[in-house]
Amino acid sequence: MPYLHLWERHGVVKRFTGFVSGTEFVESAQEIAADERFESLRFIINDFLSAEGHGIDASALENIAVIRFGSMLTNPNIRVLVVTTHTEFTVLAEAAKAPALDGSHEARAFPTMALAREWLAKQCVLNQILTRGP
Repeated sequence: MPYLHLWERHGVVKRFTGFVSGTEFVESAQEIAADERFESLRFIINDFLSAEGHGIDASALENIAVIRFGSMLTNPNIRVLVVTTHTEFTVLAEAAKAPALDGSHEARAFPTMALAREWLAKQCVLNQILTRGP
């Protein structure tokens, strides 16, 4: 399996290795969103430092967008971080910030895990309240 979920107190690190297919990337996101711990998450770190390549195409990114918007209804207080030094994964981080995803979880990219965690530690805790229809 090219990914491993490492759960922490208020977050999860998704560590990807080898070649990551679009299907595997989407499965990873679905597993996190479906987990009972999802409601208490404050961050998700996608660690691509050990990944060697990917087959994450437009269809997979569309599925990720659907998951992100749906998960906003459960927990709008998550920051999504991408850690990578590979250009092809930096493109994924940029796609996560696309205008089509405005209003979904905040996304940022970092070249090291240390920089990602340093930035995360400096952020205030998001405390958005869900509003439900009548």
